[in-house]
Amino acid sequence: MSGMQELTIARDGVRVWLLENPSKAGFDQAARTLEMHPLLAEHLRAGRQEPRFENIGGFLSLSLWDATKSRAERSGADPQLTFVFDASRLLVLQTGPKASLRDVSPTLGVDDVGSPCEGVYRVLHEIVDEFTDAGAEIEQELDQVEADVFDSAVREDYRRIYRLRRRIGRVDRAITGLREAMRSADAALDVLMVNDAGLRERFGYLDRTIRGLATLAHSAHSSLDAVVSSHESNVATRQNQDMRTISAFAALLAVPTVIAGIYGMNFDNLPPFPWEFGWIVVVLAMIVADIVLAMWFLRLGWLGGAQQARRDGDDP
Repeated sequence: MSGMQELTIARDGVRVWLLENPSKAGFDQAARTLEMHPLLAEHLRAGRQEPRFENIGGFLSLSLWDATKSRAERSGADPQLTFVFDASRLLVLQTGPKASLRDVSPTLGVDDVGSPCEGVYRVLHEIVDEFTDAGAEIEQELDQVEADVFDSAVREDYRRIYRLRRRIGRVDRAITGLREAMRSADAALDVLMVNDAGLRERFGYLDRTIRGLATLAHSAHSSLDAVVSSHESNVATRQNQDMRTISAFAALLAVPTVIAGIYGMNFDNLPPFPWEFGWIVVVLAMIVADIVLAMWFLRLGWLGGAQQARRDGDDP
């Protein structure tokens, strides 16, 4: 929507506006309605930026990337959600693909928000809950991917690994940015909630949850780096085995080729060439030489076999 949607709030005179993907004219109208400081308006008008907190001209501005599960799997950048608020007014600004934007109206409760800080808390709580669910799903999938990578009997799915890596990266960036923004906002929020100890306590719990999720996301990122390294090592090992197998078959073909090349020369005194059954001896020599080579390659594991199976089973 290019214009603002105002929610009618009956409790304590709080006014809330919702603004999605505004045009320049729509945003300018919102800035005039809220009497927003020009510097803050210029900052928000610039479009997508990193998660951050600003305190300008009596307004607090808290921006975050809404990279929860359903949104993080979409192509393109994550939607950005920004709260602009003071003691009695709250603007919720969202930018991004229309289908990815969050419907915050039910979360705000329309006629039940006691303060702008409470409205911010409600939406943040919903987002953090989704981040928590996403973190649990990532941990479960990461365990499955680790099991596949370290199981020699399973050929790991590289597409799944890199999809998971992309998802963890997006969640990690979003929740880490939110953690830093909340850390910057702590003192300013304390001032606004000086008379609401209960809400401040809930914000404190939310902040600790965000910090825990950021730590978990960073840990998952590090764990997946180890998985990717193991996957690349597995790929290199399989490629080396393929090259050994190809080399072994080339050697098996080379033995009869060399012998046939020698006996194919136009000489009468090649043993046992004058004998009418000499060709049988030569063919048998080729077969015996190839069998000996094949058994040696099997023992080395170049053609698979029990030795290679034991070696794969011993690999960490």
